[in-house]
Amino acid sequence: MGRGVPRPRRHHRPGTPPLTARSAQCGRNRAAAERGAGRRATGGRTVKVLADRETGEGLREIRVHSPALGREVSLAVRTPPGWRPGDHGRHPVLYLLHGSSDDHTCWRRHTDLLRLAAGSGLLVVMPDGGRLGFYTDWRVPDRAGTVPHWETFHLDEVRTLLEQRFGAGELRLAAGISMGGYGALRYAMRRPGMFRAVASLSGLVHLTRPGMGALLGLLSVREGIPPGRIWGPRRRAFATWAANDPCRHAEAFRGTEVLLAAGDGTRVPGEETVPGMGLIERTARAANEEFAERLRTAGVDVTTHFTAGTHFWGTWRAHLAALWPRLTAPPESA
Repeated sequence: MGRGVPRPRRHHRPGTPPLTARSAQCGRNRAAAERGAGRRATGGRTVKVLADRETGEGLREIRVHSPALGREVSLAVRTPPGWRPGDHGRHPVLYLLHGSSDDHTCWRRHTDLLRLAAGSGLLVVMPDGGRLGFYTDWRVPDRAGTVPHWETFHLDEVRTLLEQRFGAGELRLAAGISMGGYGALRYAMRRPGMFRAVASLSGLVHLTRPGMGALLGLLSVREGIPPGRIWGPRRRAFATWAANDPCRHAEAFRGTEVLLAAGDGTRVPGEETVPGMGLIERTARAANEEFAERLRTAGVDVTTHFTAGTHFWGTWRAHLAALWPRLTAPPESA
């Protein structure tokens, strides 16, 4: 990290070793082991694998048919060094969740994922989440013509696939950008004990904050989806919006470490200028600052990394690199 770049407010311990299958097993999160949401998904719903090809450097591109989505969809998996078919329950898992108007390939196109993950025992999964899926089980059809259950796809079907095909264990992490940052938080909120830690980069963390309804409406129009399609019209379905708002449920994150990052709306050197991304990031920053305070008040272990930057990849690359050591540090022995 270059001189003058702010560090996360909560530092990882000097000399902390990378997370490996052995350290994950030795330091398994007690809460995850005790809660039903954190148990293995044996016998659960799964997908039909249509194609599974190696693309180099431990990466695999997988095409599946998902009953939860009612369609074919893709995901990528990065296997750790020493991974072998037939491994059972050995590998900690990191879910990387993409933002709106994008897909699962963004992590390879825009980040140093392979360098960051080098030497770790992480099984990294990058699933598709829809261009505006919001990591939610929809109640009505989307543009593809089916009713997509994104939460069920990721946390039941993909989870079962990872455990049965790739030897995923019970220690899980999640991180995402923008819509994906919201998704990482929503999944931890909805399934207490499933994730040891989650990181949200410029995440839309406060759905019911003034201005957020208009922002989501603009995103919907951009994707050709009628506003209110996901949770209903905001005014008439406010209770549903509130139920899906992480900022209103800070207490649900007790037992899960939360990492939050956001810029201040000013462009960082070398970052592409994209109209509107500064304003969106300022909106996200204010919401993340409020959420961080609510988490602290609720007694949640929270790390913040608030810097300069806009709602784009130059900022997200820096934030991912800054939070990676803390996110992937092995849990302390129980």
